[in-house]
Amino acid sequence: MDTDGLNIAWILVTAAMVMTMQVGFCLLESGLVRAKNSINVAIKNMADFCVSAAVFWLTGFGLMFGAGPLAGFVGLTDFFFNPEHEPYLLAFFVFQLVFCGTAITIISGAVAERIRFSAYLMVAVFVSGLIYPLIGHWAWASDANGPVGWLGRIGFLDFAGSTVVHSVGGWVAFAGVLIIGPRLGQFEPNQPKIQGHNLTLASAGTLILWFGWIGFNGGSTLALNERVPSIIANTIIAGGFGGLAAMVVGYARYGMPKTWAIMNGIIGGLVGITACCNVVSLPSAALIGTLSGVICFLGMQWFEKLKIDDAVGAVPAHAFCGAFGTLSVALFGEPEAWGTGLSRFEQLGVQSLGILTCLGWTFGASIIFFYTLRKIGKLRVTPEQERAGLNVSEHGASTELVDLITEMDRQRHAGSFDHQVHVEPHTEVGQIATEYNRVIAKVEEEFCRRGEAIIAAQSARKEAERANQVKNEFLANMSHELRTPLGIITGYTELVQEELRDNGIDGYGQDLQTIADASNHLLHLINGVLDISKIESGRLEIHLEPIDIVDLINRLSQTVKPLLRENSNELTLILPSDLGILVTDEIKLQQCLLNLISNATKFTEKGEIRVSLIRKLSPSGRPLFIFEVNDTGIGMTPAQMDNIFEAFTQADSSTTRKYGGTGLGLAITRSFCRLMGGEISVVSEPGVGSTFTITLPADLGPTEQPVPAEQLQINSVQR
Repeated sequence: MDTDGLNIAWILVTAAMVMTMQVGFCLLESGLVRAKNSINVAIKNMADFCVSAAVFWLTGFGLMFGAGPLAGFVGLTDFFFNPEHEPYLLAFFVFQLVFCGTAITIISGAVAERIRFSAYLMVAVFVSGLIYPLIGHWAWASDANGPVGWLGRIGFLDFAGSTVVHSVGGWVAFAGVLIIGPRLGQFEPNQPKIQGHNLTLASAGTLILWFGWIGFNGGSTLALNERVPSIIANTIIAGGFGGLAAMVVGYARYGMPKTWAIMNGIIGGLVGITACCNVVSLPSAALIGTLSGVICFLGMQWFEKLKIDDAVGAVPAHAFCGAFGTLSVALFGEPEAWGTGLSRFEQLGVQSLGILTCLGWTFGASIIFFYTLRKIGKLRVTPEQERAGLNVSEHGASTELVDLITEMDRQRHAGSFDHQVHVEPHTEVGQIATEYNRVIAKVEEEFCRRGEAIIAAQSARKEAERANQVKNEFLANMSHELRTPLGIITGYTELVQEELRDNGIDGYGQDLQTIADASNHLLHLINGVLDISKIESGRLEIHLEPIDIVDLINRLSQTVKPLLRENSNELTLILPSDLGILVTDEIKLQQCLLNLISNATKFTEKGEIRVSLIRKLSPSGRPLFIFEVNDTGIGMTPAQMDNIFEAFTQADSSTTRKYGGTGLGLAITRSFCRLMGGEISVVSEPGVGSTFTITLPADLGPTEQPVPAEQLQINSVQR
């Protein structure tokens, strides 16, 4: 085979290798999206190559490599390309066509899972028919005399397309993700990020891309010559070091090697070496790959921080690493290999100009294009279509797994699990469906069992409520029935005592006093039972009104003087002058304080009863009134304090026998405190005394009508 034949064969073989990159992109992007969109991504990869091949043949190749009066800015010949008897030119055309297809496919992954299929096809036409050919003409167009494009004439170098191919695809993708916006749920608070459904598939795609890149860079010599081995070696080394670098950085960031980091690190390294693989050494290729891997990883982290949703990391890998690879020509390349006659600094300036030109033209035109599609409503699928998945909504296609997930999701939304999902036999998904059916059968069985238990519990609850209501009604009726004769007994006893005193008869005074004391005790017990009954039945209401606390305490101190004299106790009041007004239920507060002071005097002999009141803020900033009733009486042990606030309960039976009482006072006091939105607590020590503390909210306002007790309990101070 002559030299021309060998070169043509090399170009065609490497073009075929570049075309296999379409397979790699298809697997990579399909694996990095959710299963419900994998078919859509695969179809887009096929369709965009069909579109780019047709458009590039019709007009793209002519715009990129044609001649004409505007040569240097745009070609105007060779449309409907059809050279006769020029096999080398046809081979070159095929090679450039697959390059164009690669640039388009890069966009697919970035905007995956939410762009309309029709909109994506318009993007493919736009890029292959205008964006890519123009930047390609500026950098790569040439004739027998050398470069024709204006960038090429000033010395811009991009051997295999870090900028012309990869940055073009990357910058268009960047414009797309900015205009189209993130996927639904991708950046929702407290929600996990969307993950690819098959990283094994994506890893296989990365390896195929790596293989295809050998043809991508190696074939750019357009001849099988002595430069090919070093170009291929640089390509493989850069890809390897890119993957290693991203793996190490990912390990440092997450404590484990992330699959997506390694895959994109490899691609970043391959993109970075593409512009300079013909002018750098192997050590430089390793360094370029390493830095590209790090740039790709950091770019993806930056995008996540900015909430920019690039589904596969295409922009950092292709746009960012493509720009770095283009700069690497001047940074790491050997000047004698450039052939431009420029110094390193001058070459760096030209490379920077080429990067900025590509960015300005590609990104600027694409922003306008995507924005126009969005304004006419042709860019993004509807939220309902996106949730259902583009496989079904765009193509009417599905997978066994998606069908299963859809059916499970339908059951979840309906809240009904009485129908089992379809089982596809002899498949992994079928095994999952079988196990899921077993689970929902068990769940349905458990629902039935719990439903029966709930019905039984509801029936028992109704019976208990009815019994409690009967009890409360009985207590209320009996209390009223008993209070009338007791009132008569008490009244007549007092009349007899007065008559005996008036007549100077003393023989029956002690007996009559015993009758009066017993009657009062029984009446007090009946009143307590009636209060407890009202509390349990929820019939109590709170009357909120402004109260002069100091006046209330002073009046109470007069009321309890007879009780204090019985056990020779002293009462001390500690009342600051700036207490102000408290809005609460005066009668219930008075009864609470009277119960506490009465208990304190009962269990204290020749001691001190101290009543203090302060106003302060709770930890949450709520104003509170704090009442403390302290005595120096017998005190209580922790065991005795456990049940003192329960109805009909006292510290122990010995106190009941010695001091008397019904065991209702503290229970009623706690209930009243809670009904007023407050709380009561106790601290005590045997032989030292007890301190009861009532805490009430000080931020309530007066009301004209009684307030249901439940309303204040909802906003009560912290228990």
